[in-house]
Amino acid sequence: MSGRIRRAHIRQWWINQRIRQQILFSLLLVAILGIGSIGGISYRISRNTVERNFRMSHAATLKNSGKVLDMNLNPMIEVIRSFLNDQDFKKVLLSQTDNGKRSFTMAEQRVLKGVAERLTKQESRVNYVAFIDLYGHYYLLSNINRGSYDFFQYYEEHDFLATEWSRAAREAGGREVFFGDSVLGGLYEEGLSLVKYLNNPVNNEPMGYIVVDLSLSVLERSFVTGNEGYATNVYMVVDEKRDCQLVFAPEDIAHPDELAEAFQNRDSQKKYIFTSVHNETTGWELVNVIERNELSTDSKLIRNTVFFCGGFLVVLSVFLAMAISRTITKPLSQLEQVIGKVGEGERHITETFDESEVGRIGQKFREMVNTNLELSEYLLNARLKEREAELLLLQAQINPHFLYNTLDSLYCVAIIHGDDQIAEMILALSDNFKLSLNNGERFYAVDEAIRQIENYMKLQNMRFNERFNLHVEVEEAARTKQILTFLLQPFVENALYHGLEPQVGRGNIWVRGWLDGELLMFTVEDDGVGMDDLSVMERGYGIRNVRERISLHYGEEYGFTVESEKGKGTKITIRLPFDKRGGDDVPAGSD
Repeated sequence: MSGRIRRAHIRQWWINQRIRQQILFSLLLVAILGIGSIGGISYRISRNTVERNFRMSHAATLKNSGKVLDMNLNPMIEVIRSFLNDQDFKKVLLSQTDNGKRSFTMAEQRVLKGVAERLTKQESRVNYVAFIDLYGHYYLLSNINRGSYDFFQYYEEHDFLATEWSRAAREAGGREVFFGDSVLGGLYEEGLSLVKYLNNPVNNEPMGYIVVDLSLSVLERSFVTGNEGYATNVYMVVDEKRDCQLVFAPEDIAHPDELAEAFQNRDSQKKYIFTSVHNETTGWELVNVIERNELSTDSKLIRNTVFFCGGFLVVLSVFLAMAISRTITKPLSQLEQVIGKVGEGERHITETFDESEVGRIGQKFREMVNTNLELSEYLLNARLKEREAELLLLQAQINPHFLYNTLDSLYCVAIIHGDDQIAEMILALSDNFKLSLNNGERFYAVDEAIRQIENYMKLQNMRFNERFNLHVEVEEAARTKQILTFLLQPFVENALYHGLEPQVGRGNIWVRGWLDGELLMFTVEDDGVGMDDLSVMERGYGIRNVRERISLHYGEEYGFTVESEKGKGTKITIRLPFDKRGGDDVPAGSD
């Protein structure tokens, strides 16, 4: 409601402005909207273009980095796979039993050491190599101190076969599985692990596990980057299969975990721009991230430049609009002055106009006034007589018999053509009209008032597709009493239009009537939108007319009261007198 009132005030304010101001405001509005739209669209297009080019460029960089990473890892993977063809190595793993020990024999350790040194001596980025069989026996060779470790006392009671990494390796079925941390822990705080479930290539039977711990320099040296000139540009590695675990990030970034979490929610991310490439060897995502604000700096420069130029154009448009509006409105002002003189009674106009469209209108107006003002009295008398004739014709057209006969004819035609709905509407309208006129009588029975309401609701439900339900609860003793015509329907009509129609869905109206001592009581209640200001009821002509008729025919002590609550509906209670002598009695106070 407040929005409609505000729009009405703005519309009225606009209408009250002079044409010169309207032209000026219109030109300024068009200029501001046009420049604002161009600036906004230019900024969005440039920003999207910069972001798209940035992503394409860094996607290519990440693909190259992935190839470098594969070149660093594939030789290690090939060496590890060659272990499966070493007969002594397989013999050590397959000969083990559940003897309650955690380590291999010294002879077996020498064999395992020789196998592990093929990798540790070849690859300086290998921190250690560990072998674990299916019974929990383990052996580890460190690449820093070349000798056999017993894994420290920490591992004496550790069950490697029950860990998450061993389960993941078993599920991989012999394929290398990479983890973003050191799965065995203890020796190195920072590193990444390659775990492989060892299957006998002869019969595909499992033999155990190999765990290779690698330095993070494998990832750091894989990124092909240069000095790109962005302060927030970062390359990192994320394990998306393990809740976007951050595998690698530069040491100088402030909040690496925040970037990993933002990457996990990148579909709804507004602060950062992510570019990612999947690496098939590790199963990780190689990611580039940059803050959107830094990348859109150039786009903002374009936008600000457009707005600055636009501001200059707006100022220029002010002077241009003033000059244009003055040129357009000058003949209009001249014509306004001439019309004012004619309104004051001047009969002969000598004003001269230019050759513009408005000026030609002024010339025609001058000719019309000079020619026709002398005939004004004659035309006025003729029009008065014509108006009287029209009124007489209108009175003849609304003759009740003419309307009755016409509606009956329409009803017969609808029946002939088999259109029952139209026939029903015409019948209801005819009945309602007859009850309204009531043969010129001022009173009719309550029962006829109810029938009039039912016909009215029938017509409204045909119009509104059966949205409204009418509930009539009137005592039989009250139905025969006489009341003023057209007394209840305005309240029903008010309930429908102001209570039920504004709300969504179906609605109900209850009409109740009963005898209370020497009073005839009615209530008209709805479950519509209700209202806060009850004075709205008195603004409508129909309700105000009913109050005046009740006061005139029954007395000042009778009338109606209104109860309403916003969102719950409105209830109107009507108090009328009646004569107890019978149903056909005319109410007290009538003529």
